[in-house]
This record gives sequence, structure tokens and C-alpha cells, in this order.
Amino acid sequence: MRQTVTIASRPLPDARQRLRDRIYDAIRDLVERGKLQPGQRLTETHLAARFGVSRTPVREALFQLAREGLLEPLERGYGLLEMPMSGVLARLDVKRLLDPVMTVYVVETASPAQIEQLCQLARDGATALGSEASPFALASGLHRLQKDLAIACSNPVLARCCVAAEDDFLAARPLLLRGEKGRAITADYLDGLMTSLRARCPETAESGARNYIARLVDWCRESDTFPG
Repeated sequence: MRQTVTIASRPLPDARQRLRDRIYDAIRDLVERGKLQPGQRLTETHLAARFGVSRTPVREALFQLAREGLLEPLERGYGLLEMPMSGVLARLDVKRLLDPVMTVYVVETASPAQIEQLCQLARDGATALGSEASPFALASGLHRLQKDLAIACSNPVLARCCVAAEDDFLAARPLLLRGEKGRAITADYLDGLMTSLRARCPETAESGARNYIARLVDWCRESDTFPG
């Protein structure tokens, strides 16, 4: 039986923003913080009541999130997209082209403050992988790390492409963090990333990002289904 997700009431952002954008950001925040999971349902009526707005901006925000591939239409409302293996592999193929190059830019040009912040995020992610955190919470932390890596990239065109690819990958990340294998692969990546960032070594940064995605691809192709 599908559940309806409960969203705590809280002040909306700056009133000058368009209502649709504010609702869009709030729903996306739910996903990124692991508060929305497959099987839970978002409805226009529920969200409109929680945020004290009409159903129109809510409908537009949900439609936009569905167009971006983060939500999927259900019989009555929307839910988090349950991505098939083929969708995960397609997204990994794109990230395999972008992420290694982006990481080289970051290692070579990021400021000391940016390097320290990225290392801290990587440390936090590695610690969380060894905890009882849910796949959705783990995915949220990794999503933030990868987006911050893109922000630190000195090539603005590449950075925009990487942010878009990472946003599109958000629904796939929890699937790769359900079992021990995916967590172990990710832990190795984070350890190598911290070493490369601190050493300012573009070669190890590039190979580490490339190997991480290659290992995920190999693991997915060896498995018919994601681990439960």
C-alpha cells in the first residue's frame, strides 16, 4: 500500500521567488535529504495545504520534476522514480565521460578552502558508509559532494554539464548503495578522492573517478537486479 509522505510546515524562501520555483526547491530538497522514498506519494492537494498555496504552482513544480526524471506520475499523484537497470547504466555512461575530466580541473585549480571543504564532505561520506544510514541519506551526501566538485571546476561549461548529469543521476544513487558491494566501491572512491585532492595529483584524480564509475558499471552488468 502506498504511503503519503508528510512534509513539515516551514517558512517558504524569499517571497520574490516564483511560487513554482519555491515548491520545486522544497520537493527536491525532500529527495536530496532522503525524505522521499519509492512507495510514498506526493499529491497536489497535500502539498498545497502544507505550503499554504494554490494547487497550480504545486502542479507545475511536480510536472517539472517529472520532466527531469526525478519523479514519476502515479495513479493519484507522483512518486520517486524507480529507475530500471538500463536507466542507471545510461547515466553512468554519461558520467564516465564527464566526471574524470571535471575532477582533474578541480585538483589543478580549486582554492585551498575548496579543497578542504571537498575533503570534509568526502570524509563525512566515508563515515556514513560505515553507519546504519539509509541508501537515500547516503545518496544525498554523495550528491552534494559531486555537485560541489562541479562547482569547484574552473571550466564553467563542463561544470554545468556535470551538475545536470549529477541531478539526473540522483534517483539512481540509492539503488547503488543498498548493498555492501556498492558501498565498498564508493568507500574506495572517497578514500582515493581525498588523497588526490590533498596531493593535488591530477593523474590519480582522473583514474580514481574513471575506475569508480567503471567498477559500478561492471557490477551493474553482472547483476540482474539491484540488491535489496
